[in-house]
Amino acid sequence: MSSPWNSLEIAKFVASILTPIAIVMLGIYVHRVTKRFEDFQWKSQKLIEKRIAIYDELAPLFNDLLCYFTYVGSWKEMRPTDVISLKRKIDRQTHLAAPLFTASFFHACQDFQHLCFRAYTGWGMDARLRTDWVRRKEAQPDWHDDWERYYCDSQDVSDLKQIHAAYMKVMNEFAINIGVTNPDATATETVSRNSR
Repeated sequence: MSSPWNSLEIAKFVASILTPIAIVMLGIYVHRVTKRFEDFQWKSQKLIEKRIAIYDELAPLFNDLLCYFTYVGSWKEMRPTDVISLKRKIDRQTHLAAPLFTASFFHACQDFQHLCFRAYTGWGMDARLRTDWVRRKEAQPDWHDDWERYYCDSQDVSDLKQIHAAYMKVMNEFAINIGVTNPDATATETVSRNSR
Protein backbone atom coordinates (compact mmCIF):
# COMPACT_ATOMS: atom_id res chain seq x y z
CA MET A 1 0.00 0.00 0.00
CA SER A 2 1.42 3.30 -1.00
CA SER A 3 1.51 6.28 1.36
CA PRO A 4 -0.70 9.24 0.47
CA TRP A 5 2.14 11.55 1.64
CA ASN A 6 4.50 11.73 -1.24
CA SER A 7 6.94 14.63 -1.51
CA LEU A 8 4.55 16.68 -3.67
CA GLU A 9 1.77 16.35 -1.13
CA ILE A 10 4.13 17.30 1.68
CA ALA A 11 5.27 20.40 -0.23
CA LYS A 12 1.65 21.44 -0.84
CA PHE A 13 0.82 20.97 2.82
CA VAL A 14 3.85 22.99 4.03
CA ALA A 15 3.08 25.75 1.51
CA SER A 16 -0.55 25.90 2.65
CA ILE A 17 0.63 26.40 6.25
CA LEU A 18 3.52 28.79 5.53
CA THR A 19 1.64 31.07 3.11
CA PRO A 20 -0.77 32.52 5.73
CA ILE A 21 2.10 32.83 8.22
CA ALA A 22 4.21 34.69 5.64
CA ILE A 23 1.28 36.97 4.80
CA VAL A 24 0.74 37.76 8.50
CA MET A 25 4.47 38.44 9.00
CA LEU A 26 4.57 40.66 5.92
CA GLY A 27 1.50 42.54 7.19
CA ILE A 28 3.16 43.12 10.57
CA TYR A 29 6.35 44.36 8.88
CA VAL A 30 4.44 46.72 6.56
CA HIS A 31 2.42 48.04 9.53
CA ARG A 32 5.59 48.76 11.53
CA VAL A 33 7.28 50.49 8.59
CA THR A 34 4.13 52.56 7.96
CA LYS A 35 3.90 53.46 11.66
CA ARG A 36 7.57 54.56 11.73
CA PHE A 37 7.01 56.66 8.62
CA GLU A 38 3.91 58.29 10.15
CA ASP A 39 5.86 59.03 13.36
CA PHE A 40 8.70 60.53 11.32
CA GLN A 41 6.24 62.68 9.35
CA TRP A 42 4.53 63.86 12.55
CA LYS A 43 7.88 64.78 14.16
CA SER A 44 9.01 66.58 11.00
CA GLN A 45 5.76 68.54 10.86
CA LYS A 46 6.05 69.54 14.54
CA LEU A 47 9.68 70.58 14.01
CA ILE A 48 8.75 72.76 11.03
CA GLU A 49 5.90 74.33 13.02
CA LYS A 50 8.31 75.16 15.87
CA ARG A 51 10.88 76.57 13.45
CA ILE A 52 8.20 78.79 11.90
CA ALA A 53 7.22 80.04 15.37
CA ILE A 54 10.88 80.85 16.08
CA TYR A 55 11.12 82.62 12.71
CA ASP A 56 8.08 84.70 13.63
CA GLU A 57 9.88 85.82 16.81
CA LEU A 58 13.41 86.30 15.46
CA ALA A 59 12.97 87.63 11.92
CA PRO A 60 11.56 91.03 13.00
CA LEU A 61 14.46 91.44 15.46
CA PHE A 62 17.03 90.66 12.77
CA ASN A 63 15.25 93.08 10.46
CA ASP A 64 15.38 95.82 13.10
CA LEU A 65 19.14 95.33 13.37
CA LEU A 66 19.51 95.43 9.60
CA CYS A 67 17.53 98.70 9.45
CA TYR A 68 19.59 100.25 12.21
CA PHE A 69 22.99 99.28 10.84
CA THR A 70 22.18 100.14 7.22
CA TYR A 71 20.33 103.40 7.95
CA VAL A 72 16.95 102.38 6.53
CA GLY A 73 13.45 102.26 7.93
CA SER A 74 13.03 103.27 11.55
CA TRP A 75 16.72 103.45 12.44
CA LYS A 76 16.43 107.06 13.71
CA GLU A 77 13.90 106.00 16.32
CA MET A 78 16.25 103.49 17.94
CA ARG A 79 18.61 104.40 20.74
CA PRO A 80 21.88 102.51 21.21
CA THR A 81 20.51 100.93 24.38
CA ASP A 82 17.54 99.62 22.36
CA VAL A 83 19.91 98.04 19.86
CA ILE A 84 21.98 96.38 22.59
CA SER A 85 18.76 95.07 24.10
CA LEU A 86 17.89 93.60 20.68
CA LYS A 87 21.26 91.83 20.65
CA ARG A 88 20.52 90.23 24.01
CA LYS A 89 17.11 89.01 22.84
CA ILE A 90 18.54 87.59 19.63
CA ASP A 91 21.44 85.93 21.47
CA ARG A 92 19.07 84.28 23.93
CA GLN A 93 16.62 83.07 21.31
CA THR A 94 19.23 81.80 18.85
CA HIS A 95 21.02 79.84 21.58
CA LEU A 96 17.72 78.34 22.76
CA ALA A 97 16.72 77.51 19.18
CA ALA A 98 20.11 76.10 18.14
CA PRO A 99 19.18 72.41 18.72
CA LEU A 100 16.19 72.77 16.40
CA PHE A 101 18.12 74.27 13.49
CA THR A 102 21.15 73.34 11.44
CA ALA A 103 24.62 74.39 12.54
CA SER A 104 24.87 76.62 9.45
CA PHE A 105 21.82 78.57 10.64
CA PHE A 106 23.40 79.19 14.04
CA HIS A 107 26.71 80.22 12.44
CA ALA A 108 24.93 82.63 10.08
CA CYS A 109 23.23 84.26 13.07
CA GLN A 110 26.57 84.57 14.86
CA ASP A 111 28.28 86.02 11.79
CA PHE A 112 25.57 88.66 11.40
CA GLN A 113 25.78 89.57 15.10
CA HIS A 114 29.56 89.80 14.87
CA LEU A 115 29.31 92.34 12.06
CA CYS A 116 26.89 94.43 14.11
CA PHE A 117 28.53 94.23 17.52
CA ARG A 118 31.94 94.05 19.18
CA ALA A 119 31.32 91.69 22.08
CA TYR A 120 33.52 91.01 25.12
CA THR A 121 34.66 94.60 25.53
CA GLY A 122 35.41 94.14 29.22
CA TRP A 123 33.98 92.62 32.37
CA GLY A 124 30.43 93.88 32.89
CA MET A 125 30.59 96.04 29.77
CA ASP A 126 27.94 96.09 27.08
CA ALA A 127 28.72 95.05 23.53
CA ARG A 128 29.65 97.96 21.30
CA LEU A 129 27.89 98.88 18.09
CA ARG A 130 30.06 98.53 14.99
CA THR A 131 28.61 101.58 13.25
CA ASP A 132 29.41 105.28 12.92
CA TRP A 133 27.90 107.38 15.72
CA VAL A 134 28.70 110.71 14.01
CA ARG A 135 26.06 110.20 11.30
CA ARG A 136 23.55 109.14 13.93
CA LYS A 137 24.25 112.21 16.05
CA GLU A 138 23.56 114.42 13.03
CA ALA A 139 20.24 112.67 12.32
CA GLN A 140 18.87 112.43 15.87
CA PRO A 141 17.83 115.70 17.50
CA ASP A 142 17.52 114.05 20.93
CA TRP A 143 21.09 112.69 20.86
CA HIS A 144 22.83 112.28 24.24
CA ASP A 145 26.60 112.69 24.27
CA ASP A 146 27.00 109.76 26.68
CA TRP A 147 25.69 107.45 23.91
CA GLU A 148 29.05 107.67 22.16
CA ARG A 149 30.44 105.10 24.62
CA TYR A 150 28.16 102.45 23.06
CA TYR A 151 29.93 102.67 19.69
CA CYS A 152 33.22 101.24 18.42
CA ASP A 153 36.04 103.37 17.10
CA SER A 154 35.72 104.49 13.49
CA GLN A 155 38.28 101.89 12.29
CA ASP A 156 36.07 99.08 13.68
CA VAL A 157 32.90 100.04 11.78
CA SER A 158 31.45 97.24 9.63
CA ASP A 159 30.79 97.59 5.92
CA LEU A 160 27.09 98.05 5.07
CA LYS A 161 27.27 95.57 2.18
CA GLN A 162 28.75 92.91 4.44
CA ILE A 163 26.00 93.47 7.00
CA HIS A 164 23.35 93.18 4.30
CA ALA A 165 24.93 90.01 2.89
CA ALA A 166 25.14 88.45 6.37
CA TYR A 167 21.47 89.30 6.97
CA MET A 168 20.53 87.67 3.66
CA LYS A 169 22.45 84.56 4.71
CA VAL A 170 20.43 84.38 7.95
CA MET A 171 17.16 84.72 6.02
CA ASN A 172 18.28 82.07 3.52
CA GLU A 173 19.13 79.70 6.36
CA PHE A 174 15.69 80.30 7.85
CA ALA A 175 14.11 79.46 4.47
CA ILE A 176 16.16 76.27 4.16
CA ASN A 177 15.36 75.13 7.71
CA ILE A 178 11.66 75.85 7.29
CA GLY A 179 11.62 74.03 3.97
CA VAL A 180 10.54 76.83 1.64
CA THR A 181 13.73 76.61 -0.42
CA ASN A 182 16.36 74.01 -1.12
CA PRO A 183 19.85 74.23 0.38
CA ASP A 184 21.43 74.91 -3.03
CA ALA A 185 19.53 78.19 -3.62
CA THR A 186 21.37 81.42 -2.97
CA ALA A 187 20.06 84.04 -0.54
CA THR A 188 19.30 86.45 -3.37
CA GLU A 189 17.28 83.83 -5.26
CA THR A 190 15.31 82.98 -2.11
CA VAL A 191 14.46 86.56 -1.21
CA SER A 192 13.54 87.55 -4.77
CA ARG A 193 11.38 84.43 -5.11
CA ASN A 194 9.61 85.08 -1.79
CA SER A 195 8.99 88.77 -2.54
CA ARG A 196 7.00 88.06 -5.71
